[in-house]
Amino acid sequence: MNAESLIPTITSIGGGFFIGLILGYFLKKIIKILMFVAGGIVALLLYLQQQQVISVDFDKMEASSAFIFTSIASSFDKITQTGGIATLGIPLAGGLTAGLAIGFVKG
Repeated sequence: MNAESLIPTITSIGGGFFIGLILGYFLKKIIKILMFVAGGIVALLLYLQQQQVISVDFDKMEASSAFIFTSIASSFDKITQTGGIATLGIPLAGGLTAGLAIGFVKG
């Protein structure tokens, strides 16, 4: 096996890793922003309820959030059932997954 036949595989792994690194960093930042906004909304609702400006039905709010999380989980299930990353090829998928994990943890 010569070096020229390994170049496409190496570039696929490296490119996938780099894209995964950026994607993992981006996802971590987006999740932080969304959690900050959601926490601020819940804190505002609790404050307004404590001041007796509004009345919050927490059972309905819990049911709505459970529906949202169930929808997100089912969309991830659909991605994994249709192949998702696995259809990209082993070198690219491996590099992408490794980069995504490192970008998400280190970002």
